[in-house]
Amino acid sequence: MQTSLLTFLLLLVLPGRKTANFTKSVVTLHPPWSRVLKNDLVTLRCEGPGASEDNSTLWFHNDTIIPVQIQDYNITADNITYSGEYQCQIGQLALSDPVRLEVFQDWLLLQTLKLVYMEGEPMVLRCHSWKNKVISKITFFQNDKGRKYSLHDSNFTINQVNYNDNGNYFCSANIGNRKHTSKVVNITVQGTPHPSTSTSSKIWYYILFYLVMGILFAMDTALYFILKTKVNSPKKNMRHLVTKWS
Repeated sequence: MQTSLLTFLLLLVLPGRKTANFTKSVVTLHPPWSRVLKNDLVTLRCEGPGASEDNSTLWFHNDTIIPVQIQDYNITADNITYSGEYQCQIGQLALSDPVRLEVFQDWLLLQTLKLVYMEGEPMVLRCHSWKNKVISKITFFQNDKGRKYSLHDSNFTINQVNYNDNGNYFCSANIGNRKHTSKVVNITVQGTPHPSTSTSSKIWYYILFYLVMGILFAMDTALYFILKTKVNSPKKNMRHLVTKWS
């Protein structure tokens, strides 16, 4: 009964709170992975400009109010129903953008900070095991080709991603004596590689094209006048001979 009453009161207060300030609240994940395994511990933190620990906080899961009013919302993802979109609203700030959390039931999981990167950004991948069991012989794959192998390092970092880093990623590792493989994750890198170089190449292509065309035109014109001179010369000689003998 108390929970239902709290939910009802929060719904009454919510409309006024949402319009009080256009500055949005922000949901952050700790650790920062949006893909987790069953039984992982996750803290969702509600933050924003001017907010403090004393501010009351509203939490939502898939647009349904969660009956807690704390800034740090701690969950143990012991069920895949924890998957979905989370939003929060702290103090007088506006409702946050949704942050998606996905819970998987598996031995291994490839974790990434996000699924879409801009060219030039760093990318960190992690091969994560259920209940943080010790893993070894870890291999990261991109489009079925090995990118990194390590006996114990479960992280794979690319300092600056480019278009060639697009593709499907997964990892494999040993847990004890058994080898396991994670599900595939599609990662997209937006932007074209080396735009300045590409533009410069196009400019030089046009310069060379018009230069070659100009040379060919000059050669063709010169050849035309040479041939015209040779053709006209016998005619002039013949007229000269005819005039002389006549």
